[in-house]
Amino acid sequence: MASVASNPSSSKLQQNTAAERRKKLLLGELPPDFLRLALPVAPAGVQQVVARAAVPVVITDPALAAQHNLIQAQHAFYSFVPPNTRGRISITVVEAKLAKNYGIIRMDPYCRIRVGNAVFETQVHAKGGKAPRWDYIMNAYLPHGVESIYLQIYDERAFTVDECIAWAHIVLPNGVFNGEIIDDWYQLSGQQGDGKEGAVNLVVSFSPVEATPTTVTNVQQSQQQNAPPPVLFTEEEVNELHVMFPSIDISVIRCILEEKRGNKDATVSALLEMTSDQ
Repeated sequence: MASVASNPSSSKLQQNTAAERRKKLLLGELPPDFLRLALPVAPAGVQQVVARAAVPVVITDPALAAQHNLIQAQHAFYSFVPPNTRGRISITVVEAKLAKNYGIIRMDPYCRIRVGNAVFETQVHAKGGKAPRWDYIMNAYLPHGVESIYLQIYDERAFTVDECIAWAHIVLPNGVFNGEIIDDWYQLSGQQGDGKEGAVNLVVSFSPVEATPTTVTNVQQSQQQNAPPPVLFTEEEVNELHVMFPSIDISVIRCILEEKRGNKDATVSALLEMTSDQ
C-alpha cells in the first residue's frame, strides 16, 4: 500500500502567502472610541449641569463611616441649643477601680450617668472585673440649676437583671465653670459603705453658650405661642421629696420634677426606681 508523502514545496508556498497577508495589515494607533459605545452628544449647557450634579458617595470602610456619622451627630448637636441651657459639658468616663468583684466570674461592668434629664451609658467592658476601662466621651447640655451628676456602675448579667454595684453623686467643681479641665478620681458608694466601693476617674470640661439674639418685633406674640407651660411645683415640694429620699441629690430631684412636669406621683416612682438600683 503506497503512502502519500507531504510536498515540501506546497507548505513553503502557504508560509509565503501568510507572510504577504501580514504585510498588507494596517498597523497604527487605535482611535479613542475604539470598542466604546457611542453616546449622544448633549449641548454645552447640559454638560455643565451634569458635571455639577452631586454624586452620592458610599463609604465602605466601617471606621470612616463611624467617623462620618460622628461628625454629622456633632454638627446636629451643636446646631441647636435648647432653652434654659447654661452650657455644654463634656465628661470622659476613663476607668474605675472597684473594691470587690461581685460574683463567681469576673464582672462585665458598664457605667450609667444622668446629667439633668439626659441619661448616658458606656459600653460594657467584658471581663473587666474590678478594673474596668471605658474611655467613653459624652457631651450634653447642662441646664441652669444643675450642679451635680449622678453616676451608677452596673454588672451586666446574661440571665438576670443587671446589678448596680456602685454609685456616686458628683458635685461639679467650680473650676470647671472657669474654663478648667478637671481630671480627678471620685469615691463610689455601695454595699461596702459610703465611699468604700472604689473610685471612678472622670475628665470634665465645660463651655458656656452665648444667648441667641432675638428679634424685637412681635416679641409678646411669639412668647405667647412658643412659651412652654409653667412647671407646677414649688421648693417646698422639692424639699419634701428630698426628705423622703435623702440619698438623692436635691438637684437631681428638681430635674426629675421638671421632666415629669410637676407630677409628684411620677417623680416618686422615678426616685424609687433609682433607689432600688442601689
